[in-house]
Amino acid sequence: MSFDNFDNRVVYNFDELVDRSGHGSIKWENAKRLFASYGDCGFGYSGLFAVSTADMDFRMAPEIVEALCGAASELVYGYTEPAAAYFDAVISWFSRRHGICIERDWLVFSPGVVSALCYAISAFTNIGDGVIVQTPVYRPFHASVKSLGRRVINNTLLFDGNNYRINFDDLESKASDSAAKMLILCNPHNPVGRVWKLEELERVADICNRHNVLVVSDEIHADIVFPPFCHASYLLLPPELRGKVIVCTSPSKSFNMCGLQVSNIIIPDGGVRLRFVRQSHDCGFHTLNCFAATATIAAYNKAEGWLDQLLKYIYANYELTKEFIESKIPQIKTCQLQGTYLQWLNFDAMGISGRERERLFRSKLGIFFESGYIFGEGGESFERLNLAYPKHFIIELLQRLKSIF
Repeated sequence: MSFDNFDNRVVYNFDELVDRSGHGSIKWENAKRLFASYGDCGFGYSGLFAVSTADMDFRMAPEIVEALCGAASELVYGYTEPAAAYFDAVISWFSRRHGICIERDWLVFSPGVVSALCYAISAFTNIGDGVIVQTPVYRPFHASVKSLGRRVINNTLLFDGNNYRINFDDLESKASDSAAKMLILCNPHNPVGRVWKLEELERVADICNRHNVLVVSDEIHADIVFPPFCHASYLLLPPELRGKVIVCTSPSKSFNMCGLQVSNIIIPDGGVRLRFVRQSHDCGFHTLNCFAATATIAAYNKAEGWLDQLLKYIYANYELTKEFIESKIPQIKTCQLQGTYLQWLNFDAMGISGRERERLFRSKLGIFFESGYIFGEGGESFERLNLAYPKHFIIELLQRLKSIF
């Protein structure tokens, strides 16, 4: 994989910061409410840095906007099921982008990956069963397990000061617990930025198969991987090794479509697929909204060049952030970013708790990271920084962060 092979026929503008005020943006509205609770700290809302929730502050790909405008002109927004063009677009994308051969029957739908996780937990585990998660990890993993009455089993990742790896000895031990029924895998991993290698997935599969642990692989960030790294989907494993896996995908992170609520869940095994679909129906989900399919088709068929340029832009933001911190704020340590647009920052040298650090950054600097402690065991010393912003915004944030060191 190389940036040199990316599509640059049309040049897109990522330097404009889109004003999302008054549009219900979760991260910006939450930042304003929380900031107001700290009182007057010397600058107004316009000086806030809401870099928490994982959506982007770039304009949508114009190809997607054009398709949605066309769909909006149809006047009837009734119940809609994906047509053949939708399946063709998804299958073609995963084939040419990731080398994965998907059969149409394998595809089922969900309004989001978190919803899919809840369907899977409900369908394939019972109350009191254990679900393995690899902390520090995306908060809804452990939150969903707990809210559904299951038990979180932590297989905490090993950290060498720059990068993370799976603790396979611990995974073997945890999977051998008869109560452990499922592993929720995050690949690429949010928040630590690792892109798991195929040989690592092979070891995960071997352990889970031997102990009859179902793997649910969240691959929502699969398209956001930086050279020389390549996304290895769990689906690339041989059928006899991957087992009865559930792979969760979506165009939402890649193309900033989170608000359209569309996910494609890939389940090769017919029996597992049937149980999953029945559970989603029992929870009241039957079909995607009428604009989701249109946006997905446009994204996968027409907006690949936009994504290619986005990746180059975000990686440049990562390099900028890493260089700035290493030269001007050496008290902070950056973790290598292999995938996702989420930079994992180590603030251990500050010597204060995560909640103290959170209050300091928010009240004194107006910076709203996603606090590391919410990602579970191993996240206390960290903050997650969203890099999907214009370059000038990232520079301003870093300069303000430097002011307290």
